[in-house]
Amino acid sequence: MLRAPLAPAPVVELGHFLAFTEGADLRRVPIGPAGLTIGRHAPSELVIAESDISRRHCRIDLDGEWAVLTDLGSTNGSFIGGVRVEQPTRLGNGSRFLLGSFPIRYERRDRREVAEEAELADDLRRARDYVRAILPQPIVDGPIRTDWWFVPSAQLGGDAFGYQYLDADSFAGFVLDVSGHGIGAAMHAANVANTLRRRALPGVDFHDPAAVAAGLNAVFPMEEHNGLMLTLWYFVYDLPARCLRFCAAGHHPSFLLAPDAPAAEPLWRRSPAIGMLPGRTWAIGTAAIAPGSRLFVFSDGAFEIVPADGGVWSIDDLRRILERPAAPGQSEAQRIYQAVRALVRPGPLDDDFSVLAVTFV
Repeated sequence: MLRAPLAPAPVVELGHFLAFTEGADLRRVPIGPAGLTIGRHAPSELVIAESDISRRHCRIDLDGEWAVLTDLGSTNGSFIGGVRVEQPTRLGNGSRFLLGSFPIRYERRDRREVAEEAELADDLRRARDYVRAILPQPIVDGPIRTDWWFVPSAQLGGDAFGYQYLDADSFAGFVLDVSGHGIGAAMHAANVANTLRRRALPGVDFHDPAAVAAGLNAVFPMEEHNGLMLTLWYFVYDLPARCLRFCAAGHHPSFLLAPDAPAAEPLWRRSPAIGMLPGRTWAIGTAAIAPGSRLFVFSDGAFEIVPADGGVWSIDDLRRILERPAAPGQSEAQRIYQAVRALVRPGPLDDDFSVLAVTFV
């Protein structure tokens, strides 16, 4: 019996790389035969604009299969395993080292795999830029003021939000969160957000939060959208009546903070997520809005975090941050993000961080 010849094994060409996070992105830099110098400014071949890194901090040279780290008399030092580097030191595959407090990892990787990962990262960046492009501008005057803060995770989640006047007396807004991460989740979130922004649900009254949830559920069943479901917190504010109507479709509570209230009020009614099953019904909640009240709507990435001390965080921890006084020179959403960022472990957040703050004058 003849057998088909075995396909030749793919050629693996190993390269030397330095991996570190830059903003929300993982960056990999190849080390060529001539090595490279790392510093805060040019003419260093690898420039990392961090205050802990000296103008010419260190060099990485190749010695056969090894990479060798040499500190160049930096102010804050180079460290491997907590020990300051005093002489040229070899780096093993996966070695982590610090330039001051800035972490970098040395890797021996298949060049083809690294190129494929870089292509995927470029796709994620393009998807992230598209999601950002559909986000609304803050509203800085009038009877309703809005601001927001959006920081995508390294893998890009499925957050999106928006708001608009439906007519002179009605203002609507939403935050949604699609299950999963990556390009598919981000594009699904953008499609749903555009549907809401354009009011493109035939026969649906966008003044009715439950009807909006039902309309989205009919148009975006998960079996037709790669198994993706979503949660939604949608609200409509009646300006003359100062009444807020909302629907929390599988979403956690939002919080309303009145000027004289001792604590933020959770706004929530149990309702199913969107896309799971046909023919479901959604509950509507209401709240009276006093002048000066602030509404905070957010994704779970704002509170499902890992604190630097290794503890456990919950939505109540976020609520206590929301209840703090306004910070001079900062928007409400920026204040919240910076307070959360100060408490979590270093590096990119595990999920998208989205906070929408609405002030009712």
